[in-house]
Amino acid sequence: MHTTIQTLSKKGYNKTQIAKILEIDRKTVRRILNELNEKGIVERKETCSILDPYKEYIQIQVTKDLKAIRIYQDLVREFEFQGSYDTVKKYVAKIKKSPPKAYMVLHSLPGEEAQVDFGYIGTIKLPDGKYKKAWIFVMELSYSRYMYVQIVFDQSVSTFIDCHKKAFRYFGGVPQNVKIDNLKAAVLEADFYEPVVQRNYAAFASHYGFAPEPCRVATPTDKGKVESNIKYVKDNCFKAREFKDIDEAKAFLMEWLETIANVRIHGTTKKVPSEEFNSYEKEKLLPLPTEEYNISEITSATVMPNCHISYGGNYYSVPYAYIGEEVDIVIIDNLLKAIYKDKEIALHPVEKNEKGKFFTDKNHYPDYKNITANEIKSRYREKMGEIGKHAAIFFDKFLEQIDSKYNYRAIAGIISLRKKYDNTTIDSACHRAYMYNALKYKTVKRICEQGINLLPVETNQTYINSEETFLTRPLSEYSKLLN
Repeated sequence: MHTTIQTLSKKGYNKTQIAKILEIDRKTVRRILNELNEKGIVERKETCSILDPYKEYIQIQVTKDLKAIRIYQDLVREFEFQGSYDTVKKYVAKIKKSPPKAYMVLHSLPGEEAQVDFGYIGTIKLPDGKYKKAWIFVMELSYSRYMYVQIVFDQSVSTFIDCHKKAFRYFGGVPQNVKIDNLKAAVLEADFYEPVVQRNYAAFASHYGFAPEPCRVATPTDKGKVESNIKYVKDNCFKAREFKDIDEAKAFLMEWLETIANVRIHGTTKKVPSEEFNSYEKEKLLPLPTEEYNISEITSATVMPNCHISYGGNYYSVPYAYIGEEVDIVIIDNLLKAIYKDKEIALHPVEKNEKGKFFTDKNHYPDYKNITANEIKSRYREKMGEIGKHAAIFFDKFLEQIDSKYNYRAIAGIISLRKKYDNTTIDSACHRAYMYNALKYKTVKRICEQGINLLPVETNQTYINSEETFLTRPLSEYSKLLN
């Protein structure tokens, strides 16, 4: 764009014409021409390559004198690279022209650090005769270079943790730190500043007492020791070897570890790993835990308005404060743990035999949802007593007529009349209602509305005057009048 604007300007076009030709704003043309007049050159923006995230990895592979085609194949296999070979070829050629990048030598104290990684080794025959893709898990102690290797068929969380457990047993202890690659099994979000360690792996690390240390993204130099060992194990143990099945491969691997890998003179340290391990590092390792770590199942669910989460076809309560929030569900030892932001908020036994059942802790509901029948009676009696003594009598007579399942809505209605009428009016209305055995909210309300609450209700009172006056007439006269 800068070059085009510069060319048009030299041909005599003004800013308005250039803006119209290129369909851009005139102010943009003016700004670019001013920059060109000041600097005299067209500055080009640096373009990013899809290979930039793998730059350090490619640089290391180039130093190993690997061809571009081999680097491309490794990128596809190890990182599932989606670009073309031509892109890799040009990128490698560019790196070969640039000066090599300097790296610091990282030293570790005995028992301080171990590094782990996976490496693809091809397919291995299973007992059923089928071939399956296989990887090696390698854990190497950074000080002695003593290592443990295991063949696996996946890189799941459970496999990753199982490999750690076997490696720690092989070493007879646990290092203080374990440097891990940005594997999905261990790291959910690959971020140098805030790596989110997978919850199960974090719990496992806490149980064994080591600190997991995720590597930076696409930075193999962070775990250069184990990176080199992956290549060493591939070439020295598995390359150009044929195994009749997985059992033979595993047996050969363990023999190779004991007789070759851990007793050789290491190319970097010039020392024997097993001797360095037994002499200096083994005693510095943390002790193995006395209790076995049980891996858990982890999923998530949203808290429903009824204060429950759904798992396995059943429903388990959590505190009402988390309604609408997504919580983690951790299943371990037949117990369900609901966790929100690393805080355990509920614990229930897991039901596996039936479906559709509710497991409810009443304390997870708000207080107003946990009122007992006796508490309701006590509160209503108190409020009716505040209205007056007749209202309290009405309530007691009301209780005598209803069964235990009644929800007291009639009493609640009478209490609500206080918004419109004073206590005296309601109390006298309750008096009149219970005297006529009309123990209903509508009756009390009607008496208040019609203003008849003050009429006498005693049975010995009457509106007929028994004494004769000058107004007294015999009934026969009324009959004549009607006729």
